[in-house]
Amino acid sequence: MKKLLPIILFALVNNSFAYDGFTSELSHAAGGAIIAGAITKLVEDSPNRVLIGVGASSAVSFLAESRQVLSKDAKVSSSLLDFGSHTLGSFVGAWVSDKYLLTPVITRSYSGIAIYKQF
Repeated sequence: MKKLLPIILFALVNNSFAYDGFTSELSHAAGGAIIAGAITKLVEDSPNRVLIGVGASSAVSFLAESRQVLSKDAKVSSSLLDFGSHTLGSFVGAWVSDKYLLTPVITRSYSGIAIYKQF
């Protein structure tokens, strides 16, 4: 069922038009959450997987919005709003993936006292 869910969701998506309203920014946040969650899953063995997921997803959004601003007469404020929404969604998606979907990363950490006595 988990593999069929994305296919079903993509089949149900209608055409959408961008504007600076709540639903448009919510879609940017949802996209950021999905991308960051997927990247976090790809690097699940890393202890810094949340930072990698957020950073890579935000970098993708930054490059896309930069390209849009440079190639068209797009407003910078709209692109900044889109980038901010995407980044906020990236934080949420990477954190939820790390906290609830992936197994914890176990690393060695030492605490306590070690006593050595030579005989």
